Amino acid sequence: MVYLREDVQVKQGIDDWRGTYAQKASRISGVLEYRQHHFDPNQTGLWPKLAGVETAISSLHRIDGMEEYVLKAKAAKQHRKLTELYGEKVFAETIHFQATLKNSRTLRHPTSQSPTGYRQIVLIRRKPYVRLKDFRSYLTKSLAPSLNAVSGFSEVRYQLFEPAQKERQEYEAVLVLGAADATAFQKALCSTAFLATHEEQVTYCAAMHAYPVAGSYVFTKAGRATLPQIKPEPKPALEPVRRKLPPAPPRAAQKSSRTPFPHAWRIPLSGFGPEDVVIDEQGRILCGVKDGRILRIDPERHLEETIGDTGGRPLGLELLADGRLLICDAHKGLLRLNMETGEIETLVQYVNGFPLRFCSNATAEKNGTIWFTESSSRYDFEQYRGALMEHCPSGRLFRRDPSGRVDIVLEGLHFANGITLTTDEQAVIFAETDGYRLNRLWIRGALTGKREILAANLPGFPDNVSCIRNGMFWVAMMTNRNAVLDRLGTAPALLRKLLWRVPESLQPKAAKTAWTMLYDEQGNCLLDLQSSSVNYQAVTGVAESRGMLYFASIEEDALLAVELPTFKKQ
Repeated sequence: MVYLREDVQVKQGIDDWRGTYAQKASRISGVLEYRQHHFDPNQTGLWPKLAGVETAISSLHRIDGMEEYVLKAKAAKQHRKLTELYGEKVFAETIHFQATLKNSRTLRHPTSQSPTGYRQIVLIRRKPYVRLKDFRSYLTKSLAPSLNAVSGFSEVRYQLFEPAQKERQEYEAVLVLGAADATAFQKALCSTAFLATHEEQVTYCAAMHAYPVAGSYVFTKAGRATLPQIKPEPKPALEPVRRKLPPAPPRAAQKSSRTPFPHAWRIPLSGFGPEDVVIDEQGRILCGVKDGRILRIDPERHLEETIGDTGGRPLGLELLADGRLLICDAHKGLLRLNMETGEIETLVQYVNGFPLRFCSNATAEKNGTIWFTESSSRYDFEQYRGALMEHCPSGRLFRRDPSGRVDIVLEGLHFANGITLTTDEQAVIFAETDGYRLNRLWIRGALTGKREILAANLPGFPDNVSCIRNGMFWVAMMTNRNAVLDRLGTAPALLRKLLWRVPESLQPKAAKTAWTMLYDEQGNCLLDLQSSSVNYQAVTGVAESRGMLYFASIEEDALLAVELPTFKKQ
């Protein structure tokens, strides 16, 4: 149980707990699962009143939250040490309850079809005359199975605490119960199946303190931290899957395009690694760099200014109709920048309790609905090569409606990346970098929900895409297909794990090239521009403005200005 310091503002305490502290706690060796439950401050006790059972929560039982750990024995000591050392900055007090894996069980998991939008933590104390053995038998063989039979619950878990080294223990068990929302939860508590459990609750339980949860967060899953790193971290374990790819097209072997590459020149920046680039109505260039700053460049006056700072690692950008800027930040999630004041607002940082690990690119409808991608839920931006070598699809596509609700639309994508809306906003088009393809997902009309391959087996790695204009959009091609990487999909797992541990400087190198391709909404390639002799490489973003193209790259300290050649649409 967690009690936050009263001399620190609640928001600051919560931010520290799920911020720097969670970063440290989730990465302790031997931690298999780690969750935080932040309790609603309005803690009156929501368990139904029962004669002889304490259900109201008095000020003496006020708790700010709870942590759940599943850890190996060697990690317990490290966790306690962390709490003691770092906890002084966050916690006024922490009380540890320990449960073995044998005495911890999940009877019902939330799913995409039955999500948990509302949760209560129920701490239980037995009646003084009830033997611990009988109490445990009651909870595991009667109460928990009966709650699992209540159709309104989407989540049912319990833990039986090990006896504390003291005469009296405040609580001896905990239930974690979830439902789609608060209304569904209350309906479940009024169901016939739940009411049938009351009599035995009165017999066995002295207290049932139900704390409403304001937010639950999963920071370690299956031994893997879910938080994006805020400082260099060791590489996570590679868990390769087998995947056979079609042979790359002949175009993949070429380092230049048939169309001569136009005249181009570098636009130096004060920062490194502009991952994406967009152009405002005045023709000024916007990009984000490695140190977190958002830059605005006037290409005619050769002026650069800093208009915002995310404090993280900005990636994909999108201009909104109201003049604000959407920012996909690898460390901070989906953000929105007021370019006049520099104020940054967090729109999405967690989805279903999991941090956004690698927020990649976004696009917005006229009605305010935002579509955005996460390239990988398993690897950080700084370790993106792991996702490519593993060949395990962990990218996702999300939709955020104007009310702030976020839905997972697609999962299991091969490095979901750039995204744009069709001209009529009937569909979104998005790239899968490691899938070597462009997709179209219908979001309106008779085909709503249907996903189609718009362009397959591309010769390179598609990254960000520009907004569609005049029925066309540009695709940044980071580099050519790599035959070694393709073959790794069927290579033995051990070989890939060993290669992953090899320093990047010794791993196979990507072709150094500057490349973009122009497509229409039907997936036809209209123009192919590539050069390996312009002193620019790894193009991850491209934008068109006033007869010019502007390239961005995570491996450069400049943008590349390219004169747009004239061409005829086929």
